[in-house]
Amino acid sequence: MSKYRLVFSAALVTAGCLLVSACGTPAPGGAGRPTDGTRTSAAPAPSKPAPTAALPTPGAAGAIPDTARLAELALQPGETAGVLDDGGSTHSLDWVEGRPLSPAELKDPCTTMWGLLRQRGAHAAVSQTFDTEEPGSPTGNFLSSYPGTDAATVFGQLRTALAGCPSVEEDGRTVTIRYENLDTAGFPEDTLRIRMTMTDAGSTGPAEVIDRIVTRVGVCITDLSVMGTEPYPGISETPVLRQINRLQAAQGL
Repeated sequence: MSKYRLVFSAALVTAGCLLVSACGTPAPGGAGRPTDGTRTSAAPAPSKPAPTAALPTPGAAGAIPDTARLAELALQPGETAGVLDDGGSTHSLDWVEGRPLSPAELKDPCTTMWGLLRQRGAHAAVSQTFDTEEPGSPTGNFLSSYPGTDAATVFGQLRTALAGCPSVEEDGRTVTIRYENLDTAGFPEDTLRIRMTMTDAGSTGPAEVIDRIVTRVGVCITDLSVMGTEPYPGISETPVLRQINRLQAAQGL
């Protein structure tokens, strides 16, 4: 099983980016759409969506959301086109799953990238999976919280790791990673659109494509993902904005 499978499947069992010319370098802006149908950050900003579920009440100033609070803040059915997979509940990661990365692991960019996307080192973390047939609707939602300024530190580590891991070989597949800043109105400054394209050996087309939008909202990091076999599935920004709204309201941001 590939490391990406572990990243995505571990949350399922126990619970995109626009293509750029060089990994770590934002794609040039411009009006219109690329041929893959996704939108560059220079395109018109979407209107800020109103959530379909009640926003959470703000927590105490400086409070770091624990597991129960993160479950409360997680995207609710009705705020995305899908429903919770198999009617299941939000899953919280245990200590073994969320243990901090070791100094040795942090030296390798790809290991660091996989680990941080698995919420390693978080104060608390939960995940959801959604069953949906709506194109672009997220199939995975991952929330984590961090004490002090650790969320900003982790986000910076993730950005650095992505820049240092443009591709990796996993179980006969080449996983190509591309990312860019998503600076559309409504998104916090720390927001990345990531695309992971998996190609089988000898194949000219992708076997799987994973698009994800990772955002830091105060002391929390949210990661909404969609996986598909189509070359350019493209995750919708609307449910991501709804999750951001919930986290901002809860933290009084």
